[in-house]
Amino acid sequence: MTAAADNLINGVTDNYRKLCAYCDALWNRVREAYPNEIACRKGCGICCELQSVNQIEAYAIRSYIVNNKNLSDDACVDDDVIDDDIVDDIVDANDMSVDTDNTGSCPFLRRRSCSIYPARPIICRTHGLVLRSSEFPLSRQAASCPYNFPSFRPDDFPPELAVDADAVTKNLVNLNLAFCMASGIDAGGAESGERRVLLRDLAEKLFS
Repeated sequence: MTAAADNLINGVTDNYRKLCAYCDALWNRVREAYPNEIACRKGCGICCELQSVNQIEAYAIRSYIVNNKNLSDDACVDDDVIDDDIVDDIVDANDMSVDTDNTGSCPFLRRRSCSIYPARPIICRTHGLVLRSSEFPLSRQAASCPYNFPSFRPDDFPPELAVDADAVTKNLVNLNLAFCMASGIDAGGAESGERRVLLRDLAEKLFS
């Protein structure tokens, strides 16, 4: 691969990291504004069902695995993960109980904690937030995890603290397409920009 291609890839992945940082910053703002409205806790994992990612997110996960070769099934779990004997009774300050059963879980969900948390995909960074999208039915402008924001109807949630899912998705698709072009990868079509990579294939590299 040429130096020019490497520079292009580095530029695209840097912009991908900025998109990740934007989602993380929004999460932090919401958590600061509504700490008692959020049931999301380490050890829940009910939304951790992702089975595949696009090329740029697969690259980010591979890079994380390569740079953390000492990770193992146990070591990869954050030190403050909730113990298995109490994880079924997760409650927040308002005693919102959460059913943590997830039989179709992501291959990277280990001991009900994300083993690649710093490199988790964009969709994982928006789980639990209020999402707004033009793809929702006309009768509904926004949606969220049923355990979060019990004092709000999703449509009434402050729009500046909701995720513009259309904009985030459009940016991710464009970044993935640019990454594929710079890397010489068939993206699967200019419109979809999607030739997916199975997470179980990536997980085998970490847990084999």
